[in-house]
Amino acid sequence: LPSERDRKMTILLTPFMSCSAKLPIYAFFAAAFFPRYGALVMIGLYLFGILMGIGTAFVFRKTLFKGEPVPFVMELPPYRLPTFKASCRHMWAKGEQYLRKMGGVILVASIIVWALNYFPLHDEQASTPSFEAEQIDEGRIDTSRDSYLEMAGKAVNPVMEPAGFHWRATVAVLAGIPAKEIVVSSLGVLYTGDEEVAESKLSERIKAPNPVTGKPDFTSASALAFMVFVLLYFPCMATLVAIVKETGHWGYGLFSVVYNTAVAWLAAVITYQIAIWL
Repeated sequence: LPSERDRKMTILLTPFMSCSAKLPIYAFFAAAFFPRYGALVMIGLYLFGILMGIGTAFVFRKTLFKGEPVPFVMELPPYRLPTFKASCRHMWAKGEQYLRKMGGVILVASIIVWALNYFPLHDEQASTPSFEAEQIDEGRIDTSRDSYLEMAGKAVNPVMEPAGFHWRATVAVLAGIPAKEIVVSSLGVLYTGDEEVAESKLSERIKAPNPVTGKPDFTSASALAFMVFVLLYFPCMATLVAIVKETGHWGYGLFSVVYNTAVAWLAAVITYQIAIWL
């Protein structure tokens, strides 16, 4: 974009567009809580993200990025049928570029989240593995280990309760900060102790009554609010690094984190409060 104003505004709007990393989250919750309307729910989320981006653009144009728009003209190259060799070369170049620029950041962030979820270590309880697995399957014991990540989730959860979040949901969205692909697997660890648990089994667990509260941790209303929050909140680390590199200032990345998360929280709260009355 020739205009620096329009370029920076476009960069800040991009995280509202739903990416493929969030698709498994939508698919899991839509299948679990909206089996008859799953496709409509997922399409609605994509459209909602686009509308939020458009709305944010109007707000930015009146506040942070005032000024007259610059006419945008782009000369498109002539369309030609791509060859197999050229396509492979292009895919390899783009893949290598992504791995070089973002791969290290995602790896480091994922290691940090893993460490926060694994430590501190506790003494194992005196029980046989088979007995413990049976108790977990039947939902009679808590699989939490009071890791640093769980402590953070429980500390932040009072802020997320107006959106219908249980502390495990809060932990999952915190774990998804470096990469949204690990949100569902984090729920699997928190509910069953297995990150590779079958989605059908995980779906049953999150909808089952909590042994402590007697109510399920997720309902249709809270599941919808959870998806809305995931759609809009904290950009993944790769996106955040790209924002900082493209704008040349870390302040834009910090603004994106704060603004996106605030908008996500407000949208999730409104969604949950409306949904529980429908």
